[in-house]
Amino acid sequence: MQEGSLYIIASPIGNPEDMTIRSLHILQNVIDIVYCEDTRETGKILSFHNIKKPLRSLHMHSDEKKIIELINEIKSGKNVGYMTDSGTPSLSDPGSKVVAIARSSGINIIPIPGVSALATLVSVSGFPEKRILFAGFLSKKPGKRLKELKSLSETEAIIIIYESPHRIKKTLSDIKTAFPGREICIGREMTKKFEEFLCFNSKDMESILTNLTEKGEFSIAILNKEIKGWDDEE
Repeated sequence: MQEGSLYIIASPIGNPEDMTIRSLHILQNVIDIVYCEDTRETGKILSFHNIKKPLRSLHMHSDEKKIIELINEIKSGKNVGYMTDSGTPSLSDPGSKVVAIARSSGINIIPIPGVSALATLVSVSGFPEKRILFAGFLSKKPGKRLKELKSLSETEAIIIIYESPHRIKKTLSDIKTAFPGREICIGREMTKKFEEFLCFNSKDMESILTNLTEKGEFSIAILNKEIKGWDDEE
């Protein structure tokens, strides 16, 4: 019996219409089972596109037995898709562990690229810098979070951070401390109905915090570089 393959499929970060033509074709005609972070969220996306597939939960709290179950499905000849709640798997989610174990098991792994919050925010930031440092979600502990930010401030790059609405103001306050005088761009609810972008200098953080809507998912881009001119490149 020929083994199946593992398809790492990017999902929309908000707007269900952002699924690629290729991903819809793969899901409709190739995939036998879809493993995902949350069957309800992935179910909504598939339902929007009139796709019906068996869904199985595999999230960050799942034990390794669940991944072995996925591997065994592929070994038995089934093509398995892995999707996260939003964006490209393996960025701040269990996808990297799934891929690592699959690769060590000799599984054929096929990426089906698409949306990521990281690329989406960088595309509209206008920041003149080629290097990008993805920091994901920082520590929930205030002292450790500030320490992480100060460590990130030692690297000249566009620094991307994800944050929840519950901690966004605390994280932004720490960013003001760790990145004085730096350009900031925040994306809130990107690609969704209430999409909002706020671009400003960290010295103006207090006015931003006063008017900030603490709802939805946040992505933050920090231009950690001295800018003499917007077209200034070596």
